[in-house]
Amino acid sequence: MKKYIRNGIDILIEHSPKTPRISVNFFFKIDKKEKLYGINTLLARLLLQGTTNRSALEISKEFENECIDVAFKAKQDYIKASLTFLNEDFNKAMELFKDLILNSTFDDFEKELFKIKGEIISDLDNPRTKLTDAFVKGLFKEHPYSSTYTKILDDLNKISVNDIKDAHKTLLESTKAIVYTGEYITEEGLLEYFENNFQFMKNSNPLSDIKDVKELEKDELIWITKNDVSQAQIIQGCIVDTFNSKKCAKITLLNNILGSAGLSSRLFVNLRDKQGLAYTVRSQYETLLHSGIFSMYIGTTPKNIKKSLDGFKDELQKLADVPPSDTELQGGKENISGRIKYFSQNNSQISALSGYNYIMGLGLDYEERFLEEINKLSKEEISETAKEILSLPKLTVIIAPEKYKIEKY
Repeated sequence: MKKYIRNGIDILIEHSPKTPRISVNFFFKIDKKEKLYGINTLLARLLLQGTTNRSALEISKEFENECIDVAFKAKQDYIKASLTFLNEDFNKAMELFKDLILNSTFDDFEKELFKIKGEIISDLDNPRTKLTDAFVKGLFKEHPYSSTYTKILDDLNKISVNDIKDAHKTLLESTKAIVYTGEYITEEGLLEYFENNFQFMKNSNPLSDIKDVKELEKDELIWITKNDVSQAQIIQGCIVDTFNSKKCAKITLLNNILGSAGLSSRLFVNLRDKQGLAYTVRSQYETLLHSGIFSMYIGTTPKNIKKSLDGFKDELQKLADVPPSDTELQGGKENISGRIKYFSQNNSQISALSGYNYIMGLGLDYEERFLEEINKLSKEEISETAKEILSLPKLTVIIAPEKYKIEKY
């Protein structure tokens, strides 16, 4: 992947010869706080719902007839437009995207507002979704990352179409990048095309008003009573370093050994197979621009709530007391390497991953540098990382019937 800046436009290009489909991703970094929770989510959906030149139905038909896959997605740190299409449809795909991003009318605002409200209410009926919602909201408090389903639901009726238009203007003024992966005739011709036709992607280097997340001050427990369930849902986690820290590789490898590698991970083997505590059990390490989250999840019989929480602590303590074996360490490194390679195979994956790394400020060689860090890690460093995580204040969220309620942990 090569980086170019042409007249203020950041353009990333990966030449992928003899491939039939091109992938172009447009990244818009979220530099400003939302006025109300849910505005960016609603904006991303409305960008496909009609322009001054085309109705939503006409847009859908054109994309379908041209076999162009398009999606707008709002995440915590960015909004991304992804397009994948046949090589010969490049000009058509780019013309359609420009129309969507520059000429959206937002006429379907009320309709889309109603739809998203219904979807959120439906999703929150799922205990697992309700659990994650409470966990993220409790972990991030009033930070923009706390834009969960329940917070969005609270704010939806306060959002106006003018709020969406203001957010759209802010989006076009944000830090941006174009990421192209596929075949082309000449690199210079491609660069000239973007320079001449995509001036709205020019960067003005806006300042961000979003701060890094602070870790919890003390252990916290949130209990959510749900009497009509036979399974308790438990998640426990903490704020940790994210990808701009030397600790990122260490936490990634620890997470793989502990609970993210499926059947071979310690949580699965010891809590599910040996103790029979879990229907589902795993750990997760999520990296965001302003925070990292390390968490452990289990679905278990309600009577085993405390035993499961003890199991989380015990498995971390074991790693802290005794370094993982050489086999575990090497297996974790190979698993991480394999996953990165697996998700970097086709043009769409390469474009999305490279664009994400770039817009997050990680650089175009991040995956290579990250794997080098992973491969250098020792068993002792994994133990030290486990000790650090054990010492951090944690948030525990539990959904279960009232009769099994615990007051603290």
